[in-house]
Amino acid sequence: MFVSENFTPREGRMELNNIRTRFAPSPTGLLHFGNANTAVFNWLMARAHNGTVVLRIEDTDTERSTREFENKIINDLTWLGITWDEGPDKGGDFGPYRQSERTGIYQEQIQKLIDSGSAYRCYCSREQLEQDREIQKENKQNFRYEGRCRDFTPHDWARLDAEGKPFVIRLRTTGGQAVVVKDLIRGDIVFEPDAIDDFIFVRSNGEPTFLLTNAVDDSLMKITHVVRGEDHISNTPKQILILRALGLPVPQYMHTAIILGQDKTKLSKRHGAVNVSQFRAQGFVPRAMINYLAFLGWNPKDDREFFTLDELAQNYTMEAMSKNPSIFDYDRLRYLNEYWIAHMDPEQVLALVLEFLVHSGLATEQETLDKRAWIKDIVGIMGDRLKTINDIEELGDYFFRDFDDYHPKGVKKYFKAATPENLQLIKEKLIALESFTPETIDHALHEIMEQHELAAAKVIHPLRLALTGKIFGPGLFELTALLGKDKVIERIDKAAQWIRDNKTE
Repeated sequence: MFVSENFTPREGRMELNNIRTRFAPSPTGLLHFGNANTAVFNWLMARAHNGTVVLRIEDTDTERSTREFENKIINDLTWLGITWDEGPDKGGDFGPYRQSERTGIYQEQIQKLIDSGSAYRCYCSREQLEQDREIQKENKQNFRYEGRCRDFTPHDWARLDAEGKPFVIRLRTTGGQAVVVKDLIRGDIVFEPDAIDDFIFVRSNGEPTFLLTNAVDDSLMKITHVVRGEDHISNTPKQILILRALGLPVPQYMHTAIILGQDKTKLSKRHGAVNVSQFRAQGFVPRAMINYLAFLGWNPKDDREFFTLDELAQNYTMEAMSKNPSIFDYDRLRYLNEYWIAHMDPEQVLALVLEFLVHSGLATEQETLDKRAWIKDIVGIMGDRLKTINDIEELGDYFFRDFDDYHPKGVKKYFKAATPENLQLIKEKLIALESFTPETIDHALHEIMEQHELAAAKVIHPLRLALTGKIFGPGLFELTALLGKDKVIERIDKAAQWIRDNKTE
């Protein structure tokens, strides 16, 4: 493989018309971070040029593909804000959009290749191929199929079929001519004639491989730009050869940069979360995810850091795509997440918090409906403390459930043998309040400190620990008001009793 050094992207946005891109996930698992990255660039490529996005489900792996995974992938794409114009759920002029429903189309194309002489049956056994591989290895040659079955006739096929011999189908490569992949990011990638042998595109069980199904669908669905990861570069010349043999249009290709972990190896489970659903569960918000995904392979060429999806579409240029590997930086994602939580519409943040509360078991769906305004106020007093949506549990779980443990450092510093007496003063003062608001609570506590000459360490901090079990969090007066007088009195009594049972100093 040779990559031309003469490729120079033009400045600014290239004018393109009638763009059609596609995202084609396999529903054999959850939506991988790298695949989400590909989905974002397909979306941006189309939307930046008023084009069309197609969602195609590549479910030919019948053993591992499930509708459950398909639905989860669609759910995650929708959560990210990625939309499409044609797909299994929307229909379109070029359906069906599930490959499992396109079997007849593939069989028709396979027969065309055989009838034209562009493909042939190969009856070589695995043992024979392995023997060939070992011989070529001993001769320090790269493995290539030797073409043993190339010249078999239909009569030979009938004889071997009668013997029960299984076969695959190979494409007859012409040899002697290089295949040039005109990559819109990397320039011309040249595959010399000896780099591609007569490759298999139909398995012995009769199922076509990705090489055929993916290429045929792209062409018949009139996809103009195939945007996918660089791990597909080696597939592209083979797919070009298939389309040429069929006389079908060949799309343009863009192979995006690979995403690596901090150790410079391909992003995988050992690096932590790798699926969009895992990042959702960790409390990352869609805007942060989209913002970060777009910067893994693209750069706006200025100092801007924060982009909504629409702003990305307005600023995206194909010429600003990078071919250099991107390094996944978890801290950078958290930084973007913190920014977007602080700058999103509060109603959007609230919706994500409500979803998390139900998912985590902190509240039922009915409770999120009945107490929506109250929960909104809780989110409001958290301010910029929320770095992820999940932080609502660490910072404010005491709003939704009772607790039996108190922060050890707080116990050591603020829960003294004399603390129950001070808590009793607080309790009596708060019970007497007719209006239980942050302002009246603030006034009542400071009145206690002045009248009894008590420092904050003997009033404010013990009360926070008693009410929340924590030594940090949002404003004490606000959280006390939101807990409500009955719950506050209950927890003051509980903390006082705990101190009597556990403290002697």
